[in-house]
Amino acid sequence: MTYETLEPKKVFSYFKAISDIPRGSGNEAEVARYVCDTARALGHEAHIDGAGNVFVSAKATEGYENSAPIMLQGHLDMVCEANRDTVHDFTRDPIELVLTGDLLRANGTTLGADNGVAVAIMLAILEGGVPHPALECLFTTEEETGLSGMSGFDASGVKSRRLINIDSAGEAEATVSCAGGVRSHVYFDFDKAAISEGYTVCTLGVKGLFGGHSGEDIGLGRMGALSVGARVLYSAMKSSDVRIASIEGGSRDNAIPREFFAVCAVSDYAAFSDSVKAEADKVKAEVVPDDASLEITLCVSAADSAMSSEKSRTLISLLRTLPHGVRGMSRTVEGLVETSSNVAVIRPTDSGCEIVVSSRSSVSSKLDDMENLVEAAGSLAGAHVEHVGRYPGWDHTEGSDMQSRYLDSCKTVFGRDGKIIGIHAGLECGLLKSKLPDMDMISIGPDIKNLHSPDEVLSVSSLARLWDLIVDMLKKM
Repeated sequence: MTYETLEPKKVFSYFKAISDIPRGSGNEAEVARYVCDTARALGHEAHIDGAGNVFVSAKATEGYENSAPIMLQGHLDMVCEANRDTVHDFTRDPIELVLTGDLLRANGTTLGADNGVAVAIMLAILEGGVPHPALECLFTTEEETGLSGMSGFDASGVKSRRLINIDSAGEAEATVSCAGGVRSHVYFDFDKAAISEGYTVCTLGVKGLFGGHSGEDIGLGRMGALSVGARVLYSAMKSSDVRIASIEGGSRDNAIPREFFAVCAVSDYAAFSDSVKAEADKVKAEVVPDDASLEITLCVSAADSAMSSEKSRTLISLLRTLPHGVRGMSRTVEGLVETSSNVAVIRPTDSGCEIVVSSRSSVSSKLDDMENLVEAAGSLAGAHVEHVGRYPGWDHTEGSDMQSRYLDSCKTVFGRDGKIIGIHAGLECGLLKSKLPDMDMISIGPDIKNLHSPDEVLSVSSLARLWDLIVDMLKKM
């Protein structure tokens, strides 16, 4: 069996088509043109707005002319993560799909089911054959890097007041609330000087961590590579003078970082090595099963220059202090993370380095406090902090009409009761709700595991059932 034979064929045909188009966040122009051109070729009104979003209007099918319109919504972009040994250019190369039994994955990269599933389903519905009221299909940009497409969307012309967002990951579960979030950029400046004689240059590596979605998976206890690297370095600095030559790790603010590398010049390599091993053993004894493949390595390498010992200590102390992981659980929803922080990325800049911290909370005042925590850590280190891309959460409205319709269709399609849940991840629903407060909305999706990582997998049969669910809901509207 290959993906071309999967049912419903038109959904997987569109999924393959968009998988062939590079569509990382900020690089959605080509896939937006494809969606817009396809919708127009199918006879619908479609346009691309100033934020790169595609908005499609489709007339009601026969018998549904007097029904209230409904919006379907998802995002065009995907998280671009690859295994370190995978050669893949996300700006040019297609995603290589691999089907194993019921699971669809990519070859060494993220799959892009988040949120290619929504794009494929909406295009398949626009192709025809599904009874429905008047439809408004919104395909947004840059959801994964701050929801900027939805932020820039002009909702003044939207006629729908019912929405099915197709950006969740869990069969027979409808999300009806989500966390807000903010991205903090911490800029740390330093100069480098020649490495003194007698110092040994070595590279500390952290790899093999599972990673995952920084909202959905932050409560699973998985470690972040930057925090692990900082912990090991901070402990080892007590045994030897350390000067950092280069430091990097992570690649996406919404993914728990899986790898970290620091090139260091150390005055006592033997003592430093012993300290690294001792702390590494402690860390490995603490991992959850998902992180069982963690490797903390140290090897002799080379570098010509490094920052001062004082600056090196300050930078490692800053990394060690920045909050990572769950910061609080919901007081109203059992088992739901309320507030968290992800120390996601560290990368070089012209004047030093930049650290990206992604914070989330369903309580606005707690998100304020997370901003203050990052600022406080940055202030102690003499770093400059900027907060960008803040977006609102989505408050739970109990027992809405859309929730009732969803639960009814769940019984029809799945033969069992569906669930109404809240999530810690961010969704565009919160932003759209701020523009259209009377919009009645739910967010649904198929079974997708390990989002935002190269281990992302989509259940083929679950996507087929999601299609049946959405078709059933549209028929009953």
